[in-house]
Amino acid sequence: MSITFPNGSQIILMGLDTEEKLLSLNNVSTVWIEEAYEVEREKVEQLNLRMRGQAFNQQLILSWNPISKNSWLYDFTVKNPPENSIFHHSTYRDNIFLNEEYIKALDEMATRNPAKYRVYGLGEWGVDVEGLVITNWRKQDFDAMELSALGYEHRVGMDLGWIDKSAIINTLYDKEHKTIYVFEEFYKSGCQLSELAEAIGNMQIGKTKVYVDAAEPRSIQYFRSQRINAEGCAKGKDSVKAGLMFLQDTYLVIHPSCKNFIMELENFSYKKSKQTGEYTEETTHEYSHAIDACRYAYSDIYTNKKVKTLDKSVLGL
Repeated sequence: MSITFPNGSQIILMGLDTEEKLLSLNNVSTVWIEEAYEVEREKVEQLNLRMRGQAFNQQLILSWNPISKNSWLYDFTVKNPPENSIFHHSTYRDNIFLNEEYIKALDEMATRNPAKYRVYGLGEWGVDVEGLVITNWRKQDFDAMELSALGYEHRVGMDLGWIDKSAIINTLYDKEHKTIYVFEEFYKSGCQLSELAEAIGNMQIGKTKVYVDAAEPRSIQYFRSQRINAEGCAKGKDSVKAGLMFLQDTYLVIHPSCKNFIMELENFSYKKSKQTGEYTEETTHEYSHAIDACRYAYSDIYTNKKVKTLDKSVLGL
């Protein structure tokens, strides 16, 4: 869609869902990206290159709600802002066009949902809980040795990556209260198998079984050759969905030292449909590696659940 003025100037309105749309723009004087949080940094940089013509006073404008400090926008605008840039912070209180009903709804959010109000009401960097896959968790200091002495089950999972992060997650499971305690992590990209084996040796794992993606049989064989008790995680139809449902139905307590696991929990979300704007069952991949490792650690539990049936005579039928 475009609007053309008598002097030939144009306002072009378009989505950023394909690279072809970006490449079709040339000699642009101003680009305004609304909801910049939903746009990848690479696409923003591409648009910036589209403004390298002879136009006067070229500007790139980004507007967004500051949902998370883990977004590239925090680094781009707060930590390492470009030269000749201006950062403007405003809230709904600065908008003279809002009606009283809308203002009242936002005011009530301060009590009803403080975390969301911090982002959408005050315009402060925070965590947007809407759309997050896992919300049933808290960060808390605890002594893993003390919990282990209570008989909590030791479980370990590992997600393998190369360009993506490799993650090893060390946990204790309180089965009675359906609570997982995450107390140690390894999180790094570009790891050789030997480095991962060394990391396992340096963690509080010992001979505990380490559940690994079953799609990596050679890796599992290598770990076993290094005297690591590696086991391919159980898989089956909808195993990813079943694993996420298990984590959603279990409370997670995360030790403050597990910063990458916390970072993923704050950002692992459902994707939105480009057609409807509604959330789908598909999840983001970027923030899933530590969570996948945790899911693998419990794969034998959620893949072995079966529907129990009773003979009708037991029910008197």
